[in-house]
Amino acid sequence: MIAAQAHAEKRLFISLLTRDISLADAFLDLLDNSINAAVKATGLQEGNAADYVALLTTEAKPRFTIQIDFDDSKVAISDDCGGISAEDASTKVFVFGAEDESHLDDRLSVYGIGLKRAMFKLGNQIDMESQHPKGGFKLDLSVKDWQALKVTPWTFQIESLAAVEQGKGRTNLTVTELHPAVQARLQNPVFETELVTRIGRAYSFFISRIVTIKVNGTAVEREEARISSNQASESFELDGVSVAITAGLGTPTNGDRYESEYAGWNVYCNGRAVIFYDRSPLTGWGVDGYLPSFQPKHRPFVGIVFFTSDDPEKLPWTTTKLGVNTDNIIWQRAVQRMADVGRQVTRYLDSRYGEEGTTITMAELADAIGQGEEIKPTLKVTAVSFSPPKRKSSPLTTVQYKVDKKVLQAVKDAIGTPSMSNGDAGIYTFEYFTENEVH
Repeated sequence: MIAAQAHAEKRLFISLLTRDISLADAFLDLLDNSINAAVKATGLQEGNAADYVALLTTEAKPRFTIQIDFDDSKVAISDDCGGISAEDASTKVFVFGAEDESHLDDRLSVYGIGLKRAMFKLGNQIDMESQHPKGGFKLDLSVKDWQALKVTPWTFQIESLAAVEQGKGRTNLTVTELHPAVQARLQNPVFETELVTRIGRAYSFFISRIVTIKVNGTAVEREEARISSNQASESFELDGVSVAITAGLGTPTNGDRYESEYAGWNVYCNGRAVIFYDRSPLTGWGVDGYLPSFQPKHRPFVGIVFFTSDDPEKLPWTTTKLGVNTDNIIWQRAVQRMADVGRQVTRYLDSRYGEEGTTITMAELADAIGQGEEIKPTLKVTAVSFSPPKRKSSPLTTVQYKVDKKVLQAVKDAIGTPSMSNGDAGIYTFEYFTENEVH
C-alpha cells in the first residue's frame, strides 16, 4: 500500500481563501475579532443568547475603542478590547478553522478563518502584538517566507510577552507590503466612504453601546433601520436558533420622501447585519406565493429579521457574512414567515396605488406610520398584525378625452400661452366652463 500525498498547498489555499472576499469585507473580518473580544470583556464569557440580547439593548456608553488607520502603504487596526493571550494564540487563534466547539466562545466568529483571510488579503508583511493579563504575544510574519516553507503541520512563530494589568489588554495589527490591488483601492477616496458605510450598518447594535469605531481618526456613526410603531411581527425557535420578524412602514430618509435604497428586508445574525435593505428574490420579493415584485409603491416597506443563537454555526450566514445560506433550513422557514408578515404591509401599499401614482410622502402615510422606532435585537416578539387605516375617499377624479391637435393649438393661442402643456390647457378650459356656466 502506497500513501498518496493529499496535503494542501499554501499558495492555492491562500488564493482560494481570499479570492471571494472584498477589501471592505476583509476589514470587517478584522473588526469581528475585536468586537468579539469587547463582548467577552463585558462579562459575556459564557452567556446564553438571552444574556447577549440584553447586552445589546443597553444604552450604556461604550467601554472600548477600535481604531482603523490606512493609506497606500499600510493598514493598521488597534483596539483596547482585552487582548489575546499567548495561550489562545498558540492553540486556536491562528488555526485555519474552528476546532470542535471552540467557536461557542464567540458570537461573531464562526468558522475560524476570518482573521487569517483578512491578513492574507491585505499584504505580505504582518506584525501583530497583543497584551493580555495572562501574558500576550508578538507575531512577525512574512507571508511569502511562510508560504515557501514545506514543513507540516503549519505554524506561525510567535514570541511571548509579559502579562499586563487587568483591563489593560489591547491588540495592534499592522499589515505592510500591501498587494498592488489593495494599494490601488486604498488610494481611491471612495473606498473610505464605502468602508464607513459598511461598518455603520454591519455593527449598528455594537457602535455607541459597546464600542466606538474610528476610521482614520473619525468616529463611525451607526446606521439603523427605523420602522414605525404600526408593525406586523411574529417569532419562532428552531434547533437552538431564535428568530424574530418585524415589518412595517419606515421613516423617510430624504426630507419627507421615501427612497428605494432604504426599503426592503434587513437581516441580523447575533446583532451583526448580513443583509441590508434587500428587495430581491433572496428575501421573497417576486417569488410566487411569497411577496410581490418590488415596485416604487413599496418604497416605505422596512422589514427586520433577527437570528440569535448560542451556537453561531447554526445561524444562516455565509462564511463571508455577506449574505445567507439559502440551503439552511432555518432560513427557509424564516423566509416563509417573512412573507406572511410582509404581505400585511405590501397589501396596504398596493391598495394605495391608483390615480395618485407612486410618489409617496410622509404626509400621505401619516395616518398609517405611527411613531418611528429604533428596532433592537430580541429573542421573541409578540405576534401582532399591521393595522392599515381606512382608505379615505378622494373628492377628486380624472377627466380624459381626445381632441384635434389643430383645434387644441388654436385654444392655447386664444388663451395667450401657445406653449402651455395639454394638461394645463385642459384644466384651464374646464375651470373656465365651470366659472361661467356652472356657478
